[in-house]
Amino acid sequence: MRNVNCPLCGDNFKEGPGYLVEGARQYPRQRKWWPSRFLICSGCYEFGYDPETGTLRADDMRELDGARWSRVVGRGEQMPPVACAACGRMFIRNADPLLQRPTCSPTCATDLTRTRNGNQGSGQGCAGCGNPITTGRADSRYCSPACRQKAYRQRQSHP
Repeated sequence: MRNVNCPLCGDNFKEGPGYLVEGARQYPRQRKWWPSRFLICSGCYEFGYDPETGTLRADDMRELDGARWSRVVGRGEQMPPVACAACGRMFIRNADPLLQRPTCSPTCATDLTRTRNGNQGSGQGCAGCGNPITTGRADSRYCSPACRQKAYRQRQSHP
């Protein structure tokens, strides 16, 4: 299991599961907010959610240090904690029939995609050098970034 900190407070998720939320991140030296899904700790969730009214509190209570959240992922009632399909980290989300294999982060989604084929590559010949592709995605065309770059340069020099 990867070591993940809450983007709002920096907590390490030592106690209990996190909440998978829809939100946005603002990266250093950029003005734009990028839509993102991320885990927040239960303390940050409780700080931004009012259980008496069942609504979210003001925007400034749900934003800190380049990350803000707007709602918990999913469309129905809140589910009990589930494990990430890739790393096993426990998190809470809302019920949604479209979320078949929920993951806790984009990194875990990528890891899950790569492990579905055993991270063994396509087995076909590399389009750059001809060697068999033995690692990476099942639809890989090149065995390495160097071969991909070499093929790109050949395409550019011979239009």
